[in-house]
Amino acid sequence: MIVNILLFILVFLLPAHSEAAYKVYLKNGSVISGASSYEKKGGEYIINFGAGSLGISEAEVLKIEETESPEMEFTPKETLEKEGEEKEKPPAEAPSEDKNEKIKALRTELDSIDSELKSIEDREEKLRASIEEKRGEKLKWNPYQRHLLDKEMEPLQQELSKIQERKAELLQRKAYIEGQMRTTE
Repeated sequence: MIVNILLFILVFLLPAHSEAAYKVYLKNGSVISGASSYEKKGGEYIINFGAGSLGISEAEVLKIEETESPEMEFTPKETLEKEGEEKEKPPAEAPSEDKNEKIKALRTELDSIDSELKSIEDREEKLRASIEEKRGEKLKWNPYQRHLLDKEMEPLQQELSKIQERKAELLQRKAYIEGQMRTTE
C-alpha cells in the first residue's frame, strides 16, 4: 500500500516530457515509466528520474524494460515516417482551419479525460472512505474478526490501487495534450 502511494506521488513529480529510458514493471501490476536510469544496490533497485529517485525492493520488481521517450509513445509510426519525409522539404505554413480543428479535437479529448478523471476521483474517494471505516471497526474486533475484515478489505485496496494507476495515466495524458495545445496555439 505504501509503495502505491509513493508511486502515485511520484507520478505528480515527473515532468510531462521527461526523457524516459526505462519502464519498471512491478509484481502487483503497477508500471513506473519515466525512469532515466536505475541501479541495483543490495536487495533493492534505485530508480532515477529527472526529479529524484525511488527505492523499490527487488522482490517487488517483475522486470525493467528499456523504452523510447514518452513523446515517441504517443506518436503513431506513420506520423514519424511522414515527419522524416517533411524534413527534406521546406515546411509549409499550416492553414488556420487545420490548426483550429486540431485544437478543437485536443479540447474534446481533454474534456473527455477531465470527465473520466472526475468519475475516477469520486470512486477513489468512496473507496478510501470505505477502507477507513473498516479500519476503524478493526480496532473493536477480536483477531479472528480482524482477519476476516482484512480479507474483505483486500479487494477494495486492489481496486483503489488500479484506480490510482488509471488516474496517474490520465494525468500524464492530460499534461501531454495540454502541451500539444500550447505548441499548436
